[in-house]
Amino acid sequence: MIFKQVKFRCPDVDTVERKKDALGGIAVYEGELDKTPQYIICGCCGGLFAPEDFELLRVMEWLPISEEILGE
Repeated sequence: MIFKQVKFRCPDVDTVERKKDALGGIAVYEGELDKTPQYIICGCCGGLFAPEDFELLRVMEWLPISEEILGE
């Protein structure tokens, strides 16, 4: 599995308050980056979004987020 930080949008998901705004998250790929991710873990709420629920806007370079997760 490959994990990448991504910018995405969920235009048709009712649980996302700002449907038109871009969100950050972690995309999980089965093996090849040129394919659609299996799912995206939302960086805002931790929810999982299936391919039919998101629009992938950009695959980004990995930024360290460990301190933010720990609250430091």
